[in-house]
Amino acid sequence: MNHNTASKSSDNLQSMLKESVDRFLCEYQKGVTDFSNFTMIFSRLLQNLPDPSLEYVWFYSALTFYTSKFTAMPSSKHVLATKDLFQLLVSCSSSCNVVKRVAILGPVIYELFYLVTDKKISKRDVESLLEGIVSYISICCGAEPEKDDGMECLNLNSCFLDLVHVWVVDRVGENCEFGDLKVFLPIVGDEVRDGVGVGCRVGYLAGIVMCEAFLLRLCLKFAVANSRDELEKDLRNCALNIITGFRSFYFFDILLRVLMEPVLPVTSLLVSEDEAFLHHVMYDVVVTAEYSFVTSQRGIQLPCNSLKILAMRWLFVVNNALQSVRENGDQAKVISYINAFSESWLLAQLIKWVTNQIGIGEKTSRPKFSTPLDLIKWLLVVEEQGVRVFDFDITKIYAKAIICKSRVEYDLSVINPNDKSLFKSLFLNSDCERRWQHKDDTDLEMIDLVDTEFSTTDGIRKRKEGRNIEAEIPVKLVKYNFQDNSLSERFSPLGNEKWVE
Repeated sequence: MNHNTASKSSDNLQSMLKESVDRFLCEYQKGVTDFSNFTMIFSRLLQNLPDPSLEYVWFYSALTFYTSKFTAMPSSKHVLATKDLFQLLVSCSSSCNVVKRVAILGPVIYELFYLVTDKKISKRDVESLLEGIVSYISICCGAEPEKDDGMECLNLNSCFLDLVHVWVVDRVGENCEFGDLKVFLPIVGDEVRDGVGVGCRVGYLAGIVMCEAFLLRLCLKFAVANSRDELEKDLRNCALNIITGFRSFYFFDILLRVLMEPVLPVTSLLVSEDEAFLHHVMYDVVVTAEYSFVTSQRGIQLPCNSLKILAMRWLFVVNNALQSVRENGDQAKVISYINAFSESWLLAQLIKWVTNQIGIGEKTSRPKFSTPLDLIKWLLVVEEQGVRVFDFDITKIYAKAIICKSRVEYDLSVINPNDKSLFKSLFLNSDCERRWQHKDDTDLEMIDLVDTEFSTTDGIRKRKEGRNIEAEIPVKLVKYNFQDNSLSERFSPLGNEKWVE
């Protein structure tokens, strides 16, 4: 079959799928419960396709799942129906590559989430099924290396969002305040969810599926009445086992994106105290885990730019984790995190990439950094010199927000201790950190945003209440001459941190 014939055949299949989805939704809304005609057609289609698309598998499995759902089964049977769905998706995707096999499990994780939130359903049964799904994903990831060569990680096609609507049609009414994707992918934040859609890589969706399964698995641990110490140990062991079991770049990338958010997207599953506890444990795991697996698996080398982007997100998360333990006064954890940061393989890879771009060779000693904040400042200086360090403007704004926050907190250190906690609380609990992500992509808007929240009066940062503004928060960075390999330059006064010589 030549290229033109194959393309025409693919277009015909897409057209047939689109028409079938539209007809299904129309008949479903009329109360039709018999979809055997659709089921037979797509069953034969899947048998004849050596590598069926995710959308075909989702439509066929949805038809089968809805048929069993219309038998008016009691709540106790819903877990069994979801288990059957899992087995069906595994069977239909057996000829697919590992990334697609994982992404295809999206409907199962979606159904499991709503089983967890159903008080009539046994959490033990759900946990048992979820444990089996996590094991299956680990086996898939261990049996075949991930590839990101454009052939195995194809883009989602034009019917993807229609198929999402097929799965959520029961839970999305005409006047629902949430969109289809928010209902279908409830355990990731808006920033991650915004990346899903037509043209999205299947690998990105696979990472979301793995991350949601990971978070669900950890949240179910809270249903067991253990002491906090026992729960922390259980959560930590479970998280480490899943991370090392998945050994997936896509999963780790989505997990870091989730941890860059101020709050974990599990508030519908956990109370705020438990969410904060889980956040603490996840920080601990991500900071101290070993990640050399993300670059080379059985000869498959991760592209340098992908690794750099991953390392950058990891850097931000480590900074957030370090800030969190400092605020809690846990000095032992502060030291532990700094040591883990300094010895991390990802840190070495990031510095290696940047120094190669600016012409510092292997024989020249590379700069060392005692904290993530030191490195973030240096990266901003490198960016100012014309090296494209931050691939996305939003990432650069995030880095500047960290610098702004560190400057504000440094200024807070000079005020009366009795007032310090008040002003610090005002800053940390404001919308400042959350709102920066939704600003336009310009360098100075984050600075303006922070200045809107605070003004300077007699050296003390106060919330603006009609007072005059004395000065902006300075974030000027000193230009660095990259031809000088002595690395003796220092940053302008953004704080007390210095390079480690």
